[in-house]
Amino acid sequence: MNRKAFYHLLKRYVENDCSEEERKLVEQWYELLGDDEGVDPTLPPQEIKETLERLWPKIQHQTVLAETGPAVSRPAKIIPVWVRWLSAAVIAGGIISATWWLVANKDETVSHQVIAGLNQVKNETLFNDTVHLPDGSQVILEPKAIVRFSDHFSGPKREVYLEGNAFFKVTRNPKSPFYVYSNNIVTQVLGTSFFVKTNSLTKNVEVAVQTGKVAVYEYGKETVQERRNDESSGVILKPNQKVIYSGADHHFRTTLVEIPLPVVVNKNAEEKVTELNFVFDEAPMTRVLNYLEQAYHIEMVMENESLAKCLFSGDIKGQDLYDQLEIICESIQATYEIRGTRILIKGSGCE
Repeated sequence: MNRKAFYHLLKRYVENDCSEEERKLVEQWYELLGDDEGVDPTLPPQEIKETLERLWPKIQHQTVLAETGPAVSRPAKIIPVWVRWLSAAVIAGGIISATWWLVANKDETVSHQVIAGLNQVKNETLFNDTVHLPDGSQVILEPKAIVRFSDHFSGPKREVYLEGNAFFKVTRNPKSPFYVYSNNIVTQVLGTSFFVKTNSLTKNVEVAVQTGKVAVYEYGKETVQERRNDESSGVILKPNQKVIYSGADHHFRTTLVEIPLPVVVNKNAEEKVTELNFVFDEAPMTRVLNYLEQAYHIEMVMENESLAKCLFSGDIKGQDLYDQLEIICESIQATYEIRGTRILIKGSGCE
């Protein structure tokens, strides 16, 4: 998770607008704080603000290193120092003051104009900014991103035009589907939350789903039949899945998001995930993987039928999915691979 995404999560945490799993994730980061950092979570907000001010050059330096480093297939296990500092500020309640300080020191502002009959909002700040749409939907704009929309969402479509990166939290309305146009890619939803990111150099577009289901296809491939006749022209994404569209060859590549989170679709599902607790005692692999599938809505496949005979005992709560899989696989001398939107478990199995 980069600085921008983490700042966005902190902001939603403070505003009590994050999911239960995101809240747990922030609090798990807090639990990783160590005495070596000299962090006192009981510091008053003013002292936390002063600490952040003193550390801000270091935070920026760490961010540059993280964003210019080589790409990896999954997030690193070591949480950067600046994340741990900000986590402490969140739990201490001082992030509100810290946020005020960061915003007060930004160089530019958010601009709002009306162009060709559409509202245009451009985020010229250094941080994410929330835009509220006429239907109650929210758009979290990353720096330099632009969103355009009409004053009223009337008719059979709610249409939004995006340049740059943004997170959408869409109000559900089956009678009026929500469309996001980014370059020549269309993301169509009824009501869900998802990211849309555009690489300014390659013009590639990435869509990642947090909740709900979305259809992603090229502009002009408006009908289901058109998309069905051309397999490369669109995909359907579910939670914890993402697609990367290549503008060069018009190809869609689907895979999993960097940090899959348990999917909570209703109260019963939330209770089920809570009861699960990821604690197993001599559980067969079929049961373990079935629990992971239910929690993350990601298909798990065993390469070898003998793997089903393996038993797993352990407490893997508080870990992200990929760490959970590493612990499970290590215990049965197996490995895992991400194959598209599925996870393949490989190994010789057990007798």
